[in-house]
Amino acid sequence: MTDRVFVTNLCVHGHHGVANAEKSLGQKFYIDIDCLVDRPDSSRDQMDDTVCYRALCDIAEQLSAQTTFNLIETFAQRLAERILAEFRLVRSVRVQIRKPSAPIRHSVDHVGVEVERRRDD
Repeated sequence: MTDRVFVTNLCVHGHHGVANAEKSLGQKFYIDIDCLVDRPDSSRDQMDDTVCYRALCDIAEQLSAQTTFNLIETFAQRLAERILAEFRLVRSVRVQIRKPSAPIRHSVDHVGVEVERRRDD
């Protein structure tokens, strides 16, 4: 049986980007994580039969705090890879990262990236 476990609009602070100001000041990033989870027995009511969304948030927050990425594409890829590595029940994961304060001259709500990784990739 396959279920979805997801986190929407997690806000983390990070020093990601290519501009010097982005690296020194940092900024907010908004993250969506969407996991397809193979649940071995959906009739059981046990945490070890699913993926904890708090743990997904913790991983994203820790990765953002511990690493500085030039590209949010790399941030999203590393987050997806780490989720697949840490949660054996996750068959695939989609990570979207939005950057509302990108240093561009255009008026936009946000810019961002989305990556999807599967266990067989």
